[in-house]
Amino acid sequence: MRHFLIALLAISNAGLSRAASPEPLSAEELFRAPPLGEASLSPDGKHLGMVVTDDSDVRSLLIYDLRDYKPSALRGSGEFDISGFTWEGSDRILFSITFDKMYAAGLYATKIERLDDYAPLDRGDAVQIVGIPRQRPGRVFVRYLGTIGDRLGPGSVVEMDADYKAPANREMQRGDAILRTIAGPTEGTPVAYACDQRGELALCTAWYKGAHHTYFTKKPGAPWSEIPQKLMTTGVAVDFDARYAWVVTYAQGQGYALRRCLMETGELEAPVLTDPFYDIGTGRLIFSQAEQKLAGVIYQQRRVASYWFLKPYAVAQASIDKLAPKTNNVLVSTDEAERKFVFSLTGPTYPGSHVVLDLEAKTMRGLGDTAPWLKDRPLHPVQPITFKTRDGVQLEGYAAIPEGASTTHPAPLVVLAHGGPWMRDTAQYNPEVQFLVSRGYAVLQPNYRGSRGYLPQISTEKKFDFMRMHEDVTDATRSFLNTGIIDPKRVAIMGASFGGYLAVAGVAFEGDLYCCAVTECGVFDWQQQIKHDRSSVARGQSNEFLDEVDKPTGDLSRLDDISPVRHADRIRVPVLIAHGTDDARVDVAQSRKLAKELKERNIPVETFFRNDEGHGFFNYPNRVAFYHAVEAFLAANLGGPSLAK
Repeated sequence: MRHFLIALLAISNAGLSRAASPEPLSAEELFRAPPLGEASLSPDGKHLGMVVTDDSDVRSLLIYDLRDYKPSALRGSGEFDISGFTWEGSDRILFSITFDKMYAAGLYATKIERLDDYAPLDRGDAVQIVGIPRQRPGRVFVRYLGTIGDRLGPGSVVEMDADYKAPANREMQRGDAILRTIAGPTEGTPVAYACDQRGELALCTAWYKGAHHTYFTKKPGAPWSEIPQKLMTTGVAVDFDARYAWVVTYAQGQGYALRRCLMETGELEAPVLTDPFYDIGTGRLIFSQAEQKLAGVIYQQRRVASYWFLKPYAVAQASIDKLAPKTNNVLVSTDEAERKFVFSLTGPTYPGSHVVLDLEAKTMRGLGDTAPWLKDRPLHPVQPITFKTRDGVQLEGYAAIPEGASTTHPAPLVVLAHGGPWMRDTAQYNPEVQFLVSRGYAVLQPNYRGSRGYLPQISTEKKFDFMRMHEDVTDATRSFLNTGIIDPKRVAIMGASFGGYLAVAGVAFEGDLYCCAVTECGVFDWQQQIKHDRSSVARGQSNEFLDEVDKPTGDLSRLDDISPVRHADRIRVPVLIAHGTDDARVDVAQSRKLAKELKERNIPVETFFRNDEGHGFFNYPNRVAFYHAVEAFLAANLGGPSLAK
């Protein structure tokens, strides 16, 4: 508790010395789509691709010639956005598009010299590029995340002809570019695939009998074999020596270790990196094509950590850290010659920017800011904190304190519960946090059990214990109240998706703790959610959660105990319920049912439903309107942002 209090008072007192802004941060500026998205260098380092968003909220693709930084553009339209891209060689790209910011609209290929002369490889499906074979130009491995109809089940992997063009006498038909479908392991449900350093399909992680198993194949289409596990092991990537995989192991009392594993036997080499607290396996391995070695790893500790084993990468990191010491500087791309490096610069009070570092030319060039309109605007620091749960487990989270909050002037609090639940909060810039704290609310973001990246007893052992997650959020909130800088009579809870569940669970199961709740596309009836998942996931493609709740008999009635809508009679405080009516992940009927139950009990309810929105509000006008509604709701039910109450 002492550590919690000291950390919070430190950032609170630090804020007292700054002059208050005459104009609060507006929803319009905070929730405007950032103009800069993903960026990636071509393999030869001559071009850089970047997804950008214009003032009309349309996402396009720019290709910069790095000799003069002049761009060419593949522009989106009012209905279609470029959602992502991958280099297929140095002169071609593969890109995906979305329709109405909700629906996957296929995969396309084009040459950078004629961006507008593109050809479809798929129309209408949600796909993920797994790998591009280096020695077989024009081929690409694609995983289907969601399909229209029954042509392919979710999770299927295919090899496509990236050069495919429909005959002149007809339009492309769905599936025309598929050369073959590749079966996964015979046991379990595939959840992830990876290619080797040649770009050939090589690894599969599958969920089987209550655990993840890692399989390898010597060539696509050949039988899969399981990597024998001598410790708790996560497969990460295949080495340049294709006999070996890079894995992360865990041992009690020792923590996580990154090491090579001989796939045939499971024999483990000595670790190249260890971490006693944070899961290296949730990060990203970087490989050097120039030296044919593992170059480094980037993963999340309390802040993003980068560890480099090769000199060019270490030099690039040291150079950018020296030039920008106050930000988190994360490598996002490099050319194969390892002369040019693209870094993303971010921080709690810095929305971000992209920088190209050229080691050979000894130059650094900025590509612009993620939110230039927020330059010189007052953004609040975010502080990592720790708290103990009722059963003695120490967990982490983050807190932001408004100007002037102290033990003599306690602030109102918004507990912001992340979704997933198998995600986690970080200290990076978060417009939602900045929106709330700029209005005078303290913000608490607890990383409850199930949050990824921690020790197994935190991240995996309780990953389906939703009531335990609720209790962790409760314990974090009560710990925060004990610091004395929070007004215990003015505490709200807010979240989206699983965070929306936690928000309503909070007011249903902790009647004396919160004075209101805000929920966005939340789950309130777990029986209904399981039935929805079963109907939307193809037979034989069930996910971990469905497997778990089906044990031992498939009886779902026990889920009523943790479903807030079944306990609506216990809710006594106002609730703002928001949902997109076209949500395919959580049926809007759950939100409508909760609203109906509360209204019948004369509990104050506000609703914010929007057509043509799915699992979240992705259209800019709807995002802004939602946060205006949140602002008014919190002001009415937390007594406004005044610290003198």
